[in-house]
Amino acid sequence: MLVVRPIELSDIDDLLELADKAGPGMTSLPKDKSVLLKKIQCSIDSFDRSSAHADDYFLLVMEDTDKNKVVGTAGITAQTGAKEAYYAYRLMSVTHHSHSLQKQVRSEALHLSNDYTGCSTVGTFFLDPAYRGNGSWFGKSRYILMGLYPERFQTSVIAELRGYTDSEGKSPFWEAVGAHFFEMTFDEADHLSGIGSNQFITELIPKYPIYTLFLPDSAREVIGVPAEAGQRAKALLEKEGFRYERLVDLFDAGPIMRSEVKHLNTVHGLKKTKATVGQTNAASDAKKVIVSNGKWSDFRVSQITSGDNITCPTDVAAQLSIQADDEIAYFIQGASS
Repeated sequence: MLVVRPIELSDIDDLLELADKAGPGMTSLPKDKSVLLKKIQCSIDSFDRSSAHADDYFLLVMEDTDKNKVVGTAGITAQTGAKEAYYAYRLMSVTHHSHSLQKQVRSEALHLSNDYTGCSTVGTFFLDPAYRGNGSWFGKSRYILMGLYPERFQTSVIAELRGYTDSEGKSPFWEAVGAHFFEMTFDEADHLSGIGSNQFITELIPKYPIYTLFLPDSAREVIGVPAEAGQRAKALLEKEGFRYERLVDLFDAGPIMRSEVKHLNTVHGLKKTKATVGQTNAASDAKKVIVSNGKWSDFRVSQITSGDNITCPTDVAAQLSIQADDEIAYFIQGASS
């Protein structure tokens, strides 16, 4: 059985294994035990608090309870830029008009922006390849938490997608822009940012607009384009209600998606009911349903198959600490807002 829950210190070995499988490209999940232990403790401290805090970071894991093994991670930063501004590039159109020549020239420029400072952020999302097919409902577990406890999060939420890299793992955008200002490799800058050491960004990033016409085609063409591996993630985010608003990552120009939390498909479709516990029978109206116990201090989520009258199987109810007549939250997969 697969169950989503907050991470625990005892999960560190499984988390290190996941970090190894994710590879160096996922800087929010580095193969560094000390960094991962800090992330775990930060999540534990955040769930232990009874009210919102600037340092809140919630890391959920998917556990295969049959193997007693963590097989996925999904995180939420409650507030970006709580201690320092969150910077991105906004791609804006620029028009110059010559009255004497009766000529109009249009171009685009990247403007340094901190518009998304103060939003919540979903990230640190990785699922063991052996468990593919569970990513959609696993990702939605984060939105269920946000929908049940909106006071712990911001009204807007963003998601960063990895930008395009070539067959050699190089970012054309970084080679054309960042490499000239930071004087380090993309991997070095990405690693520093991933472990939370990002003061250098504020210190070294150019403050003036960058006209894209001065960039090589290879860099200009990938602005706002996610890595090939991120195409499905982008589609899932769009289905959830996220939109690309022409803000991109400073390093690789990957798209940054945004939505109002209340407009997320999962949040809009989230319902509550009294729990019915028992064996479920196959029914013509059976659907995939994401079920949560809705408890902050012991948050649990799983997926079941049920008819319109939501019935939680006994074994699932036990894993979610649900008893008959407890209030539960649920979302019907495939439901539209």
